[in-house]
Amino acid sequence: MVVIFLFFVFLKFANDLYLVNMEIVKFNEMKKTWHQIARHQDGSIPPSFELEIYKKMLDIFHVGSYYYYIVNIAQVQMEFVSDKIVPIIGITPEEFTVEYLFENMHPEDKPRFADYERKVAEFFNQLPPEKVLKYKVSYDYRLRCADGSYKWILMQTTTIQTNEEGAVIRVLGVQTDITHLKTDNKGSGLSFLGLDGEPSYYNVPINSTTLLPGKALFSDREKEVLRLVLSGKSTSEIAEILSLSVHTINSHRKHIFFKSGCSSLAELGSKSVKEGWI
Repeated sequence: MVVIFLFFVFLKFANDLYLVNMEIVKFNEMKKTWHQIARHQDGSIPPSFELEIYKKMLDIFHVGSYYYYIVNIAQVQMEFVSDKIVPIIGITPEEFTVEYLFENMHPEDKPRFADYERKVAEFFNQLPPEKVLKYKVSYDYRLRCADGSYKWILMQTTTIQTNEEGAVIRVLGVQTDITHLKTDNKGSGLSFLGLDGEPSYYNVPINSTTLLPGKALFSDREKEVLRLVLSGKSTSEIAEILSLSVHTINSHRKHIFFKSGCSSLAELGSKSVKEGWI
């Protein structure tokens, strides 16, 4: 009996070791992908960013609780994580590493994450150097919290430091809890959102070699109203924030629901995530 017991203990240990090794292999594949987007820079360029971080932050509206971080793509490591992560994920900023993110991502979302990151590397490596700073990447996945539960996280990243060749050095990432906006357990597509007048690409096909710019469904003002609506702001609060009348905000809200074809706020929130409107 003892021999049989030890045999099964050995089998479990071997299986666990195999799973751990597989995770290491998968993570190493991701590191290779990020080294490609960094164009094999060593990441030693000092963080004297070409654009102020806070200017970039203004381009990103949040529809839930969020935390942000700076990751050195070439070195594949977090250089800063905001303390806003504590009430959302339940861990300290020091605990949130690239390894932690990959290890605690929902197993069903890891293959999609890897595919998306390969597409991101492909997209940025074919951009002219002057346009690398003008795109925001957006998609979502489930991340395990300290208490063992999973939350849907909308990840949005934008390059904040590059070099003359267009290599991505440092990235600002914002992760927003969108669990309250999800009506199912299906992930959203990968979107490249153009900044400063650049075209956007929504729900990009992973295997496609040609990208077609997506037609903007909403005006810039409607996008502002949409994000504020989904963040829980009332019509009067939005009117005050945007310095517009309540009548104007109500008009924008009606147009948003009409254009989106949604009949409820829950449907609008879910569709906004899937279609990359936020």
